[in-house]
Amino acid sequence: MSETAALTAEKLKLRSGDLIMSDFDGTITLRDTGWVVFDKLGLDRAWDWEYRWRDREISSIECLRGQWGLVDLPPDELIELVDKLEVDPHFPEFVERARGVGAEIVVASDGLSFYLDRLLERMGFEICEGDPNPDDPGECIARYVNLAELTDEGVCISFPHTNEDCMQCGNCKSGHLARLKRHYGRTIYIGDGYSDRCPAAQADVVFAKDHLASLMEEKGIDYASFESFEDIIEATLD
Repeated sequence: MSETAALTAEKLKLRSGDLIMSDFDGTITLRDTGWVVFDKLGLDRAWDWEYRWRDREISSIECLRGQWGLVDLPPDELIELVDKLEVDPHFPEFVERARGVGAEIVVASDGLSFYLDRLLERMGFEICEGDPNPDDPGECIARYVNLAELTDEGVCISFPHTNEDCMQCGNCKSGHLARLKRHYGRTIYIGDGYSDRCPAAQADVVFAKDHLASLMEEKGIDYASFESFEDIIEATLD
């Protein structure tokens, strides 16, 4: 675990009134769910869609529909693949301990609900509908994600959280963060990829790895590096 000089140990410690937003794929899961599926099926063409999105030639809406449109598996076989995915075993502990000091955590993903909800429930979480209530946090966890239904004809995706002024991502994490942060003190963002670059840029504290860490360095934004939620627990709670 290492930090840039501007992120002191005191600044990283969680406190009451903090809002934590975490990415899902590659952050809570050990690998990006889509790429586990695409690699397992040998769908090399999925990279064509990926690079076009990273280069901002297309939106993630087009990218996700193109990539998942390549998947030709019955729903039960796709769920079987999802059930083999590994998640960070320290994430539930982080949520429990963060809430214990009065912080709130939400999950924001530009992935798909059919696997995100299943994996969160496997970790023991109940899904909240709508935003968390800062005055009555409750036991469930709020999540913002693209909606997906598994059918015999393929994966049907809808995008209820787009930003019509941008349209770069299917699920505008920045919009969620901007709306939620009015009700909290500080904002902490945790992520690893390209869809995290915008919300990370407006957070007070950023934990980053992989692609997001490189993007933060390019933009000159201070961040704390991490490999797992065990590192984040050590930096923010221990």
